[in-house]
Amino acid sequence: MNNQNLLSQYQNYLTQLSKSPKTIQEYTKDISKYFQHYNTQPTTLQRDQILSYKNYLQNTKNINAKSINRALSSLKSYNEFLIATKQQNNLAILSQDYIKVQQQLTSPTNVTTKEAIRFINKIKEKECFRNYAIVTVIANTGLRISEVLSIKLNNIYLDDYEITVIGKGNKQRTIIINKMVVDVITEYLTNHRNKSKYADTSEYLFVSNKGSKLKPCTIQRIFNEHSKKITPHSLRHTFATNALENNILDLRSLQQQLGHSNLSTTQIYTHPNKTKMKKQLNMKEACIG
Repeated sequence: MNNQNLLSQYQNYLTQLSKSPKTIQEYTKDISKYFQHYNTQPTTLQRDQILSYKNYLQNTKNINAKSINRALSSLKSYNEFLIATKQQNNLAILSQDYIKVQQQLTSPTNVTTKEAIRFINKIKEKECFRNYAIVTVIANTGLRISEVLSIKLNNIYLDDYEITVIGKGNKQRTIIINKMVVDVITEYLTNHRNKSKYADTSEYLFVSNKGSKLKPCTIQRIFNEHSKKITPHSLRHTFATNALENNILDLRSLQQQLGHSNLSTTQIYTHPNKTKMKKQLNMKEACIG
């Protein structure tokens, strides 16, 4: 069996585990790099090669610990697939192989509310209403781009200010929407969606011009065209920080809205923002000497 067929089987395995297309793409990329490094097409993973590869990434390529751990996680997932399909008996990656990383103590948010508003207005001016609506929904709900593009018409409850979405791990949750989202979706449904020739056949809120489900990369390209800084995920961060700093949502409510399995993931937004820290530490009062 060649490497490509094996990777295809692995991708099908991940799909059955309800992994997202992005996760499958990233895992496959990491595993392909490992194969390319050894210029082989192995069906099994050898522990000595894993350790050698880790050393290569760490000391030759000088890759950061977080990226190395991700590569190891991808290989461990592939290893588990080999075991599940009886092509290997043992795990070649152990928990002790991961590099300990100090927990991030600063918020990941790097886009201010004012910057987000300027970006949204730019999209409204330059892009079609569908794209403006997508950006507005992300910024006002904190949804992941994949979740927004997966919203189905029969899961929208505008009168109740609610939308049911499918998140990571194929988990369903109901999120709350504000009046701005209600208004922009109402406008899109009333005056814009019906202009698409696929409006009557698509089950999704946001209709692709090709008839199929909109892909995240399509929306990513729009972000890239209009900003070098703002991404769909950075708008999600901005929503979370704004919700906490202005006491719009408490931590538990924000966890539900964002679809985090663990509260610790949500708590990162309670940490100080790097930009604010830099500004404060450069104030006259903070300078000694």
